[in-house]
Amino acid sequence: MTPEQENAIRAQGRKCVEEIRQAMKARPKPKWNDAVPPILKKHHKKIEPMGVSLVAFVSSIGRMTGRYGVET
Repeated sequence: MTPEQENAIRAQGRKCVEEIRQAMKARPKPKWNDAVPPILKKHHKKIEPMGVSLVAFVSSIGRMTGRYGVET
């Protein structure tokens, strides 16, 4: 993957994380399974033409936010 592609994935991931955080702040608090998957799919559609799978996108978001793993 080229640096440009990685930067595009990270930029889209940051937008996705911000939208998820805003959605989860709503009151009454929505259920995670109702709120998050549509947001993830919406943001993934923008980078899907680069050949990035949904699982890879979610994994990169997890590494960016420090949820798991170490970015190598």
